[in-house]
Amino acid sequence: MTRMQPSRLHPSSGSVSTTNVADSISLSPNFHRPSLRPAVAEVYETFRRHAAPSFPLDVCLMCCVSEEVERALREWPLEQITARHLYEYNGSAKGIVQPVQEVKHLLPRMLDLLSEGEEIHHSIELSLIRLGLCPEGSWNDAERRVLDRFALAYFALILHGERRWHEEPLSVLLMFHIGGFAVQPLLDLWLQSEDPVSTVQFVTGTYWDFWEDRKYRNAFASDRHAFQAQLQAWMLDPVHRQRFASKMLTPAFQALADVQPPIGHMPFLMMAEGVFDQLTQ
Repeated sequence: MTRMQPSRLHPSSGSVSTTNVADSISLSPNFHRPSLRPAVAEVYETFRRHAAPSFPLDVCLMCCVSEEVERALREWPLEQITARHLYEYNGSAKGIVQPVQEVKHLLPRMLDLLSEGEEIHHSIELSLIRLGLCPEGSWNDAERRVLDRFALAYFALILHGERRWHEEPLSVLLMFHIGGFAVQPLLDLWLQSEDPVSTVQFVTGTYWDFWEDRKYRNAFASDRHAFQAQLQAWMLDPVHRQRFASKMLTPAFQALADVQPPIGHMPFLMMAEGVFDQLTQ
C-alpha cells in the first residue's frame, strides 16, 4: 500500500490545535448513553403487549442454557433480566425459524442492554440473529419504524465514539443486517456525518477489514452475499470515496489523527495515509 506523503494529509503549513481533542473520543468511566433512552423507551412501549411465553423457550436445556436462566427469562420482569441471561439465550442452539412472540417479548430488553454497551452474545455481529430468523412479515409497519429509529440512534452514537471496544462500526452494520434491519440509512448517516470521530473510525475499520481485498473481511459476513455487495458498492462508489477523502483533509480530522494511538504496532497516521491512497486511486 503506497504511503501517503505527509503534505497530502496536512496540506496546510499552519499547525492545528489539539487541545482536548483526545477527550472528545474517550469513553466515560461510568459508561452510559442517556441520549438513547427515548429510543429504548419507544421500543418498550411498542412491544409491551407481547407477554412472556408460558412454555419453555427455544433454547437447548441440555448444555447451552440452565433451567434457572430459562425460567428467569420467562418469569422475571424484563428490566431484571441481565446481560448474562440474554448471553446464554442468544448463544444457545436454536431453531432456524424463531418463535415471534418469544422474540418480541425479550426484544426490548435486548436493545436496552445493547444501548448500554453490554454484550448479549459472544460476537456482537450475532447479537440480533434471533430477530433475523423470525418469519418474513413478522414486524408490522409501526414496529419496523420503531426498530429503524433505534438502529439509527444507536449507530449515530457508535460513529461519534460512544462505544465499547467490541462495537466497531462495520461489525455493528453487520449485526443489524443479520437482525433484518435496513442498513442503507446507517451507511447514509456515516457518509453524511461531519464528525471527525466518524472518519477516524472509517480509517481504523476499513484499513484492516476492507481495503486489502476490497471486500469486508469478517467470518460472519462470508456467506452474507447481499451485505457484502451492498457494502462493497458503497465503499467503492467514486462519489463516496471523494467524500471521505475530503473529510480526511479537514483540520478537525487532522487534529484527531495527530493524537490517535497506534492500533497494535501500526501508527494511526500510516493507516490514514493508506486509506487515503485507496480513496484517491
